[in-house]
Amino acid sequence: MEQIFRKIFDLSLAANILVDESNHIKLANKSALTLFKSSEQELIGKNIASLIPDDVRSKHQNLVDLYRQTPLPRKMGEGRKLFAQRLDGCKFPVEIGLVPIKTDTGLQVLCNIIDLTKQYYAEEQFRLAVDSAPNGMLMINSEGVITLVNKQIEHLFDYSRTELMGARLELLIPDDFKAHHPKFVERFLANPQPRAMGIGRELYGKKKDGSLFPVEIGLQPLVEHDQSLSVLASIVDITKRRASEIELKEKSEELQEFAYRTSHDFKSPLTTMHAILQFIDDDLASQRLDEAQKNIQKIQQINQKMQTLAESILALTKSDLNSEPSSSFDFQEYLHRAKQSFAHQFASQHVTLEAHIQHRKDFRTEATKFEQILDNLISNGIKFANPNRDQRIVELCTYDDPEHFFLRVTDNGLGIPSENQGAVFDMFRRFHQDIEGHGIGLYTVKKFVHKLGGNLHLESSEQGTSIYLRFPHDTSVSGVGHKKPVSITRDRDGSRTS
Repeated sequence: MEQIFRKIFDLSLAANILVDESNHIKLANKSALTLFKSSEQELIGKNIASLIPDDVRSKHQNLVDLYRQTPLPRKMGEGRKLFAQRLDGCKFPVEIGLVPIKTDTGLQVLCNIIDLTKQYYAEEQFRLAVDSAPNGMLMINSEGVITLVNKQIEHLFDYSRTELMGARLELLIPDDFKAHHPKFVERFLANPQPRAMGIGRELYGKKKDGSLFPVEIGLQPLVEHDQSLSVLASIVDITKRRASEIELKEKSEELQEFAYRTSHDFKSPLTTMHAILQFIDDDLASQRLDEAQKNIQKIQQINQKMQTLAESILALTKSDLNSEPSSSFDFQEYLHRAKQSFAHQFASQHVTLEAHIQHRKDFRTEATKFEQILDNLISNGIKFANPNRDQRIVELCTYDDPEHFFLRVTDNGLGIPSENQGAVFDMFRRFHQDIEGHGIGLYTVKKFVHKLGGNLHLESSEQGTSIYLRFPHDTSVSGVGHKKPVSITRDRDGSRTS
């Protein structure tokens, strides 16, 4: 009978090694000899520790002693990756089962050894593929514990891999959704199917600093080799896409209003010109040449206004579409040019331009857009000068702090009624109908300020109007996009903002 059992042991396809009470190899079957690439003479009599990798061998004896105190059939090193070592020093991944056998001479242990090399390298290839994926990818087990993360997840959430591994997934979930999340995990595990998460809802991830960002999440259930279920989640940061969608919606709404307002502003004068042409026709038929000449002059005036409007719209559209490299803005050169180009308006309205250039750090921006901002603010200050004031002033002041460049343009003109100030930067909005204009100037200012990554704030009363602007020192690194205006307040001297 012993010979039969010995033959079964020797012919088993599984690698089996019998270790005696002194931890020496007593028997090794053919599969074990093949696995360790050794002869029977090389293995028999060796201490089992000789098959343990050098870096963990010192801990092995303590583990053996603990096992011999409570010998039960079980897997060795559950939850850990195990490696065996051939006599030539080559390591390979294994799974080991332990079976205690009591004999007259003492406790012997049968070691059943399975080579996991193919599985191990398949898993490594999987991990490498996940780690190099362009999307964030993480894996959780059935308990909701993170077992795998890739580099992109570290980048998205600002956590290191060591901080995430072993943590619960709720670490990355917004606080107001955290309480409900385990139930969603439980439902998914009860019916695991590849799908997108949160269809019809907006999903957000939470970074290490607590800030939230919009995400898209795909779920893929995976059955592990031990038949346990894990979930591989693909996470995409859709911040830029969301911003593009918002910008597209705003542009669509803006285009509709633009089309309506523009058609109205062109249709009305065209109707007026048509009526005047009929008057001219009657005047010519009746030989009233003086009246005809007056009406022709009216048409020329209307035509000039329409041409000015068309040029303003064209300039706005062209500047909105085009971009240019940032360069250092020369305020002294601009002021010299502005005093020349606005000379007639300054003289006719008796307005003086005062400038206080106090910023210390170089301000870099797209010159064309920034000049349009300055031109419109100065033009408005001149246009809406208060005729009842002896001294009419437009003041331009610049200053900065370590992070921002500030600009303030102030006039002592007519001011804007408080009930209209909320709409002052809207398209085609005018509040002084007796003063010529098209309502594009401040809309252009707002649009270009936001394009350059800045914010703006208006204060106005019967004493005049002040417009405060704030920019990064280099607008090219601020990112182009719509930012909500923030409150920019004056310092005690009335010339600073924060």
